Amino acid sequence: MVETESGGLGGAEDEVLDFVFGLQGRVVAIDYADRLWRGLLENMAWLADEPGAGVHPLAGVSSGNAELYLTRRARLMLRLPARRAKAAAGLVGQRLDLGGEVGVGAMSERRLWPAKVLYASFVSVGESDEGRFLERCQAELAAIGVGAPELVCGKARRSVGREGEWRGFSLMIAGLDAPTSLRVQHRGIGGERGRGCGIFVPHKSVAAVGA
Repeated sequence: MVETESGGLGGAEDEVLDFVFGLQGRVVAIDYADRLWRGLLENMAWLADEPGAGVHPLAGVSSGNAELYLTRRARLMLRLPARRAKAAAGLVGQRLDLGGEVGVGAMSERRLWPAKVLYASFVSVGESDEGRFLERCQAELAAIGVGAPELVCGKARRSVGREGEWRGFSLMIAGLDAPTSLRVQHRGIGGERGRGCGIFVPHKSVAAVGA
């Protein structure tokens, strides 16, 4: 098994990890998410049958509506059960067309951290109205046993793919205890997890919600 970033080995069968890959490339399409998911499925068809499989958004900046310039810290990160480590490692060395070619480098593992505050840059629950969006998020959290956390809605988001478009908002969730924080990170909120939506990461401040 691949070493984790903390120097240990992957955990129990039901543990969920972030698999982090180096990324070689400079520019991709601003709406790369659909291309990325389809490219991953071409290399790892089993992803389509893995409940809760998620793909983190890529780190980049854009000055318009066409291109995303990847930062030096850009990584490809997949949220998957620890038992998928060997299968995920098969992605190393592949090249993906994201409206600009990128190469996939070495893989490491990162355990999830049970932070009190979580942030997702894009959550899609089928609502473009902020009030209804928050209601749907509260309902989905309640369904997984997360009762009445503080939700802060950020900027409206939109992405398009071959089969249409999806809309939503950035979202912060605050006031979580450790087990609940991990549950939210494992399960996420809403759909399109393979296209970068509903993937929560630890955050220290409300400030990023509007970013």
